Amino acid sequence: MTESGSISDRSDQLHRRSLVVDTHIDTITHLLSRHPDFGVRLEAGHVDIPRLREGGVGAALFAIWVDDDVYDEPGSLKYVLQGIDVMHRTVAAHDDALEIAYTGADVERIHGEGRIAVVLTIEGGNAICSDLAVLRQLHRAGIRSITLTWQYATAWCDSCNDEPHGGLTDLGRDIVKEMCQIGMLPDVSHISDRAFYNVLEVADGPVFASHSSCRSLQDAKRNMTDDMIVALGQAGGVININFASPFIGGPGHPPFVPMLNPERSQFRDPFERIHKPDDKPGAPFDRLLDHFDLAIRLAGADSVGIGSDYDGVSSVPIGMDDISRLPNLTRGLLERGHNETTVQNVLGANDLRLFKRALR
Repeated sequence: MTESGSISDRSDQLHRRSLVVDTHIDTITHLLSRHPDFGVRLEAGHVDIPRLREGGVGAALFAIWVDDDVYDEPGSLKYVLQGIDVMHRTVAAHDDALEIAYTGADVERIHGEGRIAVVLTIEGGNAICSDLAVLRQLHRAGIRSITLTWQYATAWCDSCNDEPHGGLTDLGRDIVKEMCQIGMLPDVSHISDRAFYNVLEVADGPVFASHSSCRSLQDAKRNMTDDMIVALGQAGGVININFASPFIGGPGHPPFVPMLNPERSQFRDPFERIHKPDDKPGAPFDRLLDHFDLAIRLAGADSVGIGSDYDGVSSVPIGMDDISRLPNLTRGLLERGHNETTVQNVLGANDLRLFKRALR
């Protein structure tokens, strides 16, 4: 057997026996915008049940993305409730394949039963309406993580594009503490560098980056600096690597520049706003592996995972066209010389440990 064939066989077997977790997909936007039949292979988007199965996915964090160019705080909360509803209805229609998970133990059990664990999250802290009571009610409704900002600062936390507060306000600090107390993961993707360090200072439990890559490899503000990645690993968190080509880099893929205040008429619907394909080759696959290699070196093999951003980006690396292609990542990491334990950790074991520590 050739060395290539040997790695391919090892890769296939390893992927099949691993819990694969993707900590950020924007599929709820697709469901809300177009109401597709999630049980069939869809022409649009990156994710559906057949492709989750092909990708060997055992759990995914389904983010309810709140467009803060459109929604104020009350509007954001209403939209999040609609997202929770559509995901519950989707799971009910496909309960042979899906179940909503609230804890790490739920994720482990659902995967062990051969189904896919759905963890509900929010991308954009405006949805809590600057109110700890609303935060607690969203936790009771099943939300298990919040990306503290999206495009702009909230009333209590700076984003990487918008820094009026100098990090977290006093209310922001209280919100992060309360999230940890009630069993919800604070997500530092999208927030400013100062806010990131503020979160680490005040969090009474683990935090993570649900979909961020390495700024030293691609100089986008949404990516994390080497020092931030080291600090997150030392704090027991996990950086989950974002697959979007503008965050990965390579020929034809300059660093991401946010689309602020876009003209809405140019998009068919919110899903097209975040997902319209750009019709050029994606970033090189090797560049994606470079981000994993660097994150593993900086944060440690126990602090890196997958946060693809599927269904929320216009371009992904060559060979990673949709969520069904996640086995290619397993093979690529093995070919880079990572041992099987490290690869299993990156595929999902690291995030499962995080969920077991944090989610209640």
